[in-house]
Amino acid sequence: MRAMLIAILLLPVHVLAEEDCGKINSCNYSSMWSDFSKFTATYSNSKGEKGSTFEYIVADKQSLMKFETKNGTAQIFSVPGIATLWQGIGVTGIKTSQECHSDVRDTFAIIQSYAVRALFFLGYSVKGGPETITKDFTINLANDEDTKVQINPGDHMMIRGPWSLKGHVKKDKQITYEISHTFMGKNGEASLFLTGSWEDTPYAMPIENSESLNNWLVCIAGKHSYEDGKNIFTPVVKDTSKLKNVGHLRALTKGSS
Repeated sequence: MRAMLIAILLLPVHVLAEEDCGKINSCNYSSMWSDFSKFTATYSNSKGEKGSTFEYIVADKQSLMKFETKNGTAQIFSVPGIATLWQGIGVTGIKTSQECHSDVRDTFAIIQSYAVRALFFLGYSVKGGPETITKDFTINLANDEDTKVQINPGDHMMIRGPWSLKGHVKKDKQITYEISHTFMGKNGEASLFLTGSWEDTPYAMPIENSESLNNWLVCIAGKHSYEDGKNIFTPVVKDTSKLKNVGHLRALTKGSS
């Protein structure tokens, strides 16, 4: 499953071991743009070429990530503290997040990284957040060094230097961007073309309470503890027999808050 998921993605992502991000300035650039309601990023090898689109929605503390696979669109839907749901990856059922690991591995961080890379480019280019964009901002910069970018507190990715960015950012009803990115790949200089949009106006989560769990892989969250030197995982829901739809998962957030 892991090999199939990674194979469908457009570009390689290096997920690095956890480390302290407090001294890495690049961590701040993506976080400047992280307060969005909807964000899209399309990756292609060049302008005009059909690419792969990644869509990210945040509403009511829940998040939805959509991405393209060879079999169609897949989705990752998160109800914080309760469960992460996967659709379109060829696996369904209700498991603990620990049991789901063999099905999804580090795919969550990989899909996140496509947003983080684009958000980092925006923050690094304008040296500020969305509020610094008025109408049109031209991007033309270069960096000779390898750059680590934080995906989340446990994962980083590396942008191999030297690398450069060219393009522009525009602000109308929403912010849109086009960025040409060159970097050092395994076989020498490589390039990517990124386009997308950013907005922070309220956006309704397109997952209804009535959505059945039958077509999802539901990974129930939990806590780790240690007893007699052994790692013990305790899920937040032990009896999952009554979980039939998304509304049942959302109802559990009231008890966990």
